[in-house]
Amino acid sequence: MIIAKLVQLRRDATAAMAVEFAILAPILITLMIGVFHTGVYMQNYNAIRSLASDGARYTMVEYQKGAEPTHEQIRSVLLATAVNAPYMLDTDRINIAVTEQTVSRVTGADELKISITYTLEDWLPFVTLPGTTLTYARPIFVVAPTIAP
Repeated sequence: MIIAKLVQLRRDATAAMAVEFAILAPILITLMIGVFHTGVYMQNYNAIRSLASDGARYTMVEYQKGAEPTHEQIRSVLLATAVNAPYMLDTDRINIAVTEQTVSRVTGADELKISITYTLEDWLPFVTLPGTTLTYARPIFVVAPTIAP
């Protein structure tokens, strides 16, 4: 009787699928989280690149109008733009610096540099992933308009 039960138990495969799932589930879940994290990384990187382009566009237009905004004004406009759609970045994790380069690479133009650093949110408290701080810098070449006499 005991031997018959052991033979029957050996042939039973009803729990095999549960065991296989238990082995493969952590791997599949880890892969899904990795894909999601890569998507968040790419979205935020594209957001700070586009934000820097918007800042360059704003600065060039203001210079063409003769307004010449200060570095703090450019920074303030970028911070105000960063929190709204389509960027939706968190102001607590973004750092924007506008600096003037001492030597311009273009003769007759001033060279400004917008540097943006953004720290990604840790949405998995038990995993610390490398590269969670994004950095992007963009030069801006501006020429102060000459006023005709």
